[in-house]
Amino acid sequence: MRRWRGLAIGAACVTVAVVAISAMVLPANAGANPVGDPGFESGLSGWSCSGTTSAATGTVHSGTYALKATPSAGDTAQCTQSVPVSPNTTYTLTAWVNGSYVYVGASGASIWTPSTGGTFQQLTTSFTTSSATTSVTVFVHGWYGQPTYYADDFVLTAGTTAPPTSTPPATSTPPPTSAPASPSPTKSPSPTKSPSPSPTGGTGPGASLAACPFWSTVTPPARVVGPSHNSTSQGPLISLSGRLPAPSTVTGALSGSSVTITFNRVTGAAAYRVWRNSQSVGWVDDWGQATLSVTDTAPCRNAHYTVAALRSDGSDASTGALSQPYVLADSGAVQPYAIPAGTQFEYEITSYNDLGQTASGINTALGICAVDTRYIPWGTRFRVDGYGYCYAADIGTWIQGQIVDVWLPGAEADRWGVQKRTITIQ
Repeated sequence: MRRWRGLAIGAACVTVAVVAISAMVLPANAGANPVGDPGFESGLSGWSCSGTTSAATGTVHSGTYALKATPSAGDTAQCTQSVPVSPNTTYTLTAWVNGSYVYVGASGASIWTPSTGGTFQQLTTSFTTSSATTSVTVFVHGWYGQPTYYADDFVLTAGTTAPPTSTPPATSTPPPTSAPASPSPTKSPSPTKSPSPSPTGGTGPGASLAACPFWSTVTPPARVVGPSHNSTSQGPLISLSGRLPAPSTVTGALSGSSVTITFNRVTGAAAYRVWRNSQSVGWVDDWGQATLSVTDTAPCRNAHYTVAALRSDGSDASTGALSQPYVLADSGAVQPYAIPAGTQFEYEITSYNDLGQTASGINTALGICAVDTRYIPWGTRFRVDGYGYCYAADIGTWIQGQIVDVWLPGAEADRWGVQKRTITIQ
């Protein structure tokens, strides 16, 4: 069963924050585009770029010029621009890109495409600013060692403004004594759209954050669960040999409306990525500093964070091992998290056969599975009855709630259908 894994282009937006709303008003600059020289018609005026970048003619979406950027083995050919924004406001960023592994985003939100097929395609992502945010960094970049890419016509549009509200009253639910609870392992009806996991009802600064939304607004179709049958190909235990280890000593804390995550460097790494619930929070280059940090400007309650070290050789193994999961606890601390080994869930299991890079950067293969990372964080290993072992490293627009998408080759994915199976955490 083929389906797009979630590196969506076009209208599928990545919503990275939900803000409590008491009244909705349009911001004063709702119709203005604050991105300077959005179509690169004035060269690279207003943009700060690295590597081989220029405003070039010939391959453009509109106008006369577009950004032409060529990554190298040690540089992603990134261009950035600091753009003024209003606090407590939802923004949508769009840009037209042409190339492979092109990333577009702003502080706290990003989206990318493995390939545009030689034509310009629009990428769209959205985010909500905090009460203290007055500027964000808009960026575009390629990936190490990949071919030249083009970018044009950046537009940042303000949507609605949400005035700050008072902290919601505490509930009568007793505070937790351990990490946030995972979804109930008891059997439940086959969902057509799973709700977000419920917060644990704890106390502390993290408890006032909005619940983590799903990253896409796509509503998956209703799918009928068929009979159970085992796949011919069985998922193996994925080996991480040859990949860089995950950064160690990962810590973080909520301060105001942002979370700063700090970790130790990994020898041999060129850069690092940090994700919140599979959505890119930031990335930082390695210049030999002992510790590195990334700030999430749009945290949500009980978010799961993943960290990985990256090499610059462009191979599948250039993406390092995904870190163990970390959770933003209601106390405001970022701390290690794991679903206890042996825990069993009754999940819908679907299958896909897309080839290439997953949302985490690890290539698709038997044993690589897509999950809703609010429920099963990336880096989690589990076993699916009838399929074998899974390494959680991908996402999908239809993989919402208690659903896992297992990878199978070719027609095997279609023959799998939709099954209700037990998964066991390893």
